[in-house]
Amino acid sequence: MHRVDKKKGGAVRIRSSLAICQRIGLVSVSVLMGALLAPSVSANSFLDLTVGLHADDNITRGFLNSDIHKDQSAELALSGGRLFQLAPANSVTAIGSVTTTRFAELSGLHSNSLSLGGTYQHKFGLGAYAPVMVGALVWTHHDSHSQTRDREVMELEISYGKRLSALWNLTAGATYEVSKGIHDARRHASIYSTRNDIYDFNQGSVFAGADYTLRNYAVISASYTFGDGYVVSSALAPNPGLGSISRALTADHAVQPPVGRKQVAYTLPARTHLVDVNYSHPIGRDSSINVGISRQLVKARQGVDYTNNRISLRFIQILH
Repeated sequence: MHRVDKKKGGAVRIRSSLAICQRIGLVSVSVLMGALLAPSVSANSFLDLTVGLHADDNITRGFLNSDIHKDQSAELALSGGRLFQLAPANSVTAIGSVTTTRFAELSGLHSNSLSLGGTYQHKFGLGAYAPVMVGALVWTHHDSHSQTRDREVMELEISYGKRLSALWNLTAGATYEVSKGIHDARRHASIYSTRNDIYDFNQGSVFAGADYTLRNYAVISASYTFGDGYVVSSALAPNPGLGSISRALTADHAVQPPVGRKQVAYTLPARTHLVDVNYSHPIGRDSSINVGISRQLVKARQGVDYTNNRISLRFIQILH
């Protein structure tokens, strides 16, 4: 009987998924290059600046009271791109963004990220009320202060939208994510497990949302997302309960443990439910203030369930 190395098997699945996403990426690049070379294509550029403040009541996704950490964070993001109108019903957009996030207490969670990608949009008809199908492929590199959470993510999203009236707009879709950790070397391993690739996984989600426009052109939006995949939870070790259901774990240098204790990040198979409500109020022709509240429920195995609530305040300025 031959023994199968589970870690190698997981790595093969990750590489296979990455290869599929890379092939999709090549097709997307080909479509974009075709758009760039087409003589009759019109193009428009855009550039946005976002400044945000967030408050989380369980930023570490802890299960026990001793593992739950509240924190506030500040976010600065610059995003832009170029839209190419291929035909009245079809368009391609090249997008990119850089984001930096800083935390008030847990400096180990400080992070920077770079995202590059593209979208393809098809309208089933003409006019504002025609249904719209959108496909997006985005690659993101996450760079964390403590290196524990450094990773690369390839995300494929398909969505369908329909404006019912001048006030109501509906959207639904699905997302598939391939995540690959960067620091899987032995020096990042935990004494509690030889498997430390906490960010090597694939996961999927489905979502639905609605937007309602008020008379003052403010917009109220609500969405629900169901995810089937993994969540990274930080906890003091040893924790036999989390250890027995974790897929991987590693030393977590983002959170400072008490003297004599170890902090460990666990990758837990989980199903998640996320409800998000947002209010966007225009304060000028090219700017808006956005207030949001969200609640995430994580349900792992063996009764390991916990929540995270977030309150957000964002200022968005259209620069171009």
